[in-house]
Amino acid sequence: MRVSAWWISWILVSAMGAASGQALPADVAQKQAAAQEEACNASPPSTEYDNGEVPGTKDYVRMNKEVALGGTLTVPVQGLDTWSKCAANDPHKLRLFLAGHMLPDLEPTLVAPAQNYINFPLKIQTAQDDQRQRWVALLSEARRSGGKIAVGVGVQQDEPFVSDAFVTLRIYPKLLTISVLALIVALLVLLVVIAIRSDVLRDTSSDIPKLPLRLPYSLGRVQMAFWFYLTVASYLYIWLMTTDKNSLTTSVLTLIGISAGTGLSAVIVDHQKSDDAKTTRAVLMTEIGALQQRIKDLAAAAPAAGTDAAKELSIKQDLLAVAQNKLLYAPPVSSAPSSMGFFRDIVRDGCGVSFHRFQIAVWTLVLGIIFVRAVYGDLAMPDFSGTLLGLMGISSGTYLGFKFPETPK
Repeated sequence: MRVSAWWISWILVSAMGAASGQALPADVAQKQAAAQEEACNASPPSTEYDNGEVPGTKDYVRMNKEVALGGTLTVPVQGLDTWSKCAANDPHKLRLFLAGHMLPDLEPTLVAPAQNYINFPLKIQTAQDDQRQRWVALLSEARRSGGKIAVGVGVQQDEPFVSDAFVTLRIYPKLLTISVLALIVALLVLLVVIAIRSDVLRDTSSDIPKLPLRLPYSLGRVQMAFWFYLTVASYLYIWLMTTDKNSLTTSVLTLIGISAGTGLSAVIVDHQKSDDAKTTRAVLMTEIGALQQRIKDLAAAAPAAGTDAAKELSIKQDLLAVAQNKLLYAPPVSSAPSSMGFFRDIVRDGCGVSFHRFQIAVWTLVLGIIFVRAVYGDLAMPDFSGTLLGLMGISSGTYLGFKFPETPK
């Protein structure tokens, strides 16, 4: 009743002033302004209503029952018209609260005080770290709750107005989500089919075995394919959720570089070892053939003891023994090794399971799990520390170092 009394006094005084044609006294004007301010703030706006409607209006304004990212959310606000009449209250400075998180960068696209509603664009903004953190928290809450989140409106740097409103946020756009998921699944299927039917992920440094046998899988190439797929799939998922086109981080590029360098170096080492083994054995075989022919010629002449021919024959026989001994211990040329199954291929060499292979396979799997968890939880590529990348580099270097003396499969 106090507010009503002030309003009645103000009306009477205003009428008297208007009738007399004189300005209102200063104290009366101050009381009038105070009464008006008190009336404006006596009942602050709220988004408490039934069925998403603002009662008391000729035509109800309804809030979206469901809204997609990139769409527009209509928020009916009770008392917005009265609140907006105060000089200190600017409805264009109102901001949207979703799941308890204020979105300060989303300015209203339409403010209708007379109809008591505001429109907000649901455009994800992740240019700055604080923006990304707010949206990640909001989207995570929406995923946990099945998309149903609380809606509120309030002034910046202040608590939101009282609200009991909820909206279903569709975080996965139907058509785009189907397209992206189809692309991710198709890429995985294509990669698996290529790996099985071709030699793209197999060790091609040796001769190809006869069908139905296949070449063994290469650990270095499998690791390259593993990080390639994870990076592409994660990039597409982050873009689907946040529309962020610059989600790749320096540490991810470093990790890809380590895997690519490991795979390339492994191929070079394998081919170099194979070529060196073939060359060494070819040279020794040529040398042995020449010695055997010379020994045969000298023996056919039956040289007498102590003659130059007899001495040469003895020397050639000694050289032949040395060459044959070298050939015996020369690096073997792998004879068309065959696959023993995916897991056994990547963790074993010619002597069986090797720890350096097992080590790099385990670390790759562990970092892959961390990678997927970070992408899903933070909607961002992980930022691995220099220590962790260094550990991965050491594992890769150890693997390459052991490949030089490694027995071919």
